[in-house]
Amino acid sequence: MRSYILAFATVLAAAPAMGQVIIETPNRDAARHEQRAMQERAEARQERREAEHRAAMGDYRGAAEADREARRDWRDARRHERRAQEESAPVIYGR
Repeated sequence: MRSYILAFATVLAAAPAMGQVIIETPNRDAARHEQRAMQERAEARQERREAEHRAAMGDYRGAAEADREARRDWRDARRHERRAQEESAPVIYGR
């Protein structure tokens, strides 16, 4: 009981110093972007495997094309990850 009183007193003493309010709500767009990023990463892995297979078979032009697709998918995945992070950031009011 004594520790609860001490903790409550500490919170009250620090309350004037806490001059900001942080509001964080779940964002459906962030979840959608994260899901899309996972899908893009899976597609990139598949394209990379295809590029390796084509190169092993001697189809270097096809391997280069598949590698470009894999890089494009990785870039898209990173873009979706950034969007998910931006949209899930909390809103801070105060100082």
